[in-house]
Amino acid sequence: MRPRSALSLRLMLIDRLLPAMLILLLLGALAAYWVALRAATKAYDRGLLDTAFTIAEQLRVVDGRLQLPLSQQARAVLLTDKFDQIFYAVHGAAGELLDGNPELPMPPRESWQQLGNDGRWYYDGTLDEESIRLAAYQRRMDDQLVTIIAAETLVKRQELVRDILLAMVLPEILLVVVACLVIWSGVRSGLRPLDDLQSELADRSPADLRPVTADVPEEMQQVVTEINGLLRRLDQALSSQRNFVSDAAHQLRTPIAALLAQVEAAQQESGQSGKGVLSGIHAAAGRLGHLVEQLLALARAEPSLPQTSAVISLADLVRSVAENWLPKAIAKDIDLGFELSPALVAGNELLLQELLANLLDNALRHTPEGGVVTVSCAQEGVTAWLRVEDSGPGIAESERPRIGERFYRPAGQTGDGCGLGLAIVREIARQHHGKLQIGESARLGGAMLQVELPSPTVGGN
Repeated sequence: MRPRSALSLRLMLIDRLLPAMLILLLLGALAAYWVALRAATKAYDRGLLDTAFTIAEQLRVVDGRLQLPLSQQARAVLLTDKFDQIFYAVHGAAGELLDGNPELPMPPRESWQQLGNDGRWYYDGTLDEESIRLAAYQRRMDDQLVTIIAAETLVKRQELVRDILLAMVLPEILLVVVACLVIWSGVRSGLRPLDDLQSELADRSPADLRPVTADVPEEMQQVVTEINGLLRRLDQALSSQRNFVSDAAHQLRTPIAALLAQVEAAQQESGQSGKGVLSGIHAAAGRLGHLVEQLLALARAEPSLPQTSAVISLADLVRSVAENWLPKAIAKDIDLGFELSPALVAGNELLLQELLANLLDNALRHTPEGGVVTVSCAQEGVTAWLRVEDSGPGIAESERPRIGERFYRPAGQTGDGCGLGLAIVREIARQHHGKLQIGESARLGGAMLQVELPSPTVGGN
């Protein structure tokens, strides 16, 4: 079960609106049933009372005795109905049966309610365990009070109630269905600004801190205002970080470079006894300088710069970066080769240069003298890739999942690396919606590091 906060706003609104519609439908059905029953009762009660009137008109007083001189044909006409069975009974003042069905119940005396002064009653009863409706009518004939009862079964009444109910409820059901569709469409339409806001935020890179411009209703404007305020504060914080990185780059590089220069000068002036110590200091200062460069590069790789500034050719990027690493390859007698095919990516050129520089630095550091390093790039469909292979010892398969963690170095690895180079590569690749893959070079036998990036030619990043 999802937590309350995870419920869909659409479903929440529907959940609150639909019960109200269903309650209205139920109340409408009850009202329709009451109206239908009342209409059917009034209509057929009047017809039943007309039967009692007809029987009353046929009564005669002969020699002081009441008689109902109805022929068989007249009785058949009077008691014939297409749907229901008709019954009648005539009672004298003392309740004695003068004619008709003796099983018809008399009106209950405790509930007799005269309608005006005309002596009419309507009530319900049973005959042979079947529900019937009765109408009773009293009139005086030669000082004799006569009660005439007409009754019928409830078939046509029930059919009329059902017909009226269906005629009233079906349109209500249709109305509720249409209302539900309108509510669903209205909720979707009303929440579309939320989708627009979500789309605008989802399409942004982590460094895109421009104010949100989505057109939202007045009720959501305060939320957008707060989001824009948060983005503004975040932009100020990241600007402070960028300024710190820039200042740190200047403040740290200069004294380290001066330290290296002074150590080199001291090495030249000192005798053989001091060169060993100075060489150690020089190597430590070099490692410190490399660590500072890597830390600053990692800080630049964090989401603080736009990643979609231009469409970049990977082949041109490799050519521009490789020139800076040729001297190091020549110094170690490493064959640095290139296999470049057209490939385009969208991103920040400075960060991608940093990515390639770290791949080359990693390969040259771990490739022994006289080895081979090959840089290649190409594009396959929607994906462009940049690959660096070397003839070094490679990376054990068990170590590959942890490669790219900050300051992590595989066990037994030698060299002066600090464990940040591939962390920088992975972070820059992630910022460009790409990924770093680590494997074994099939042709050189060493490590194979490949960065896959989306190509802007089919949708961009």
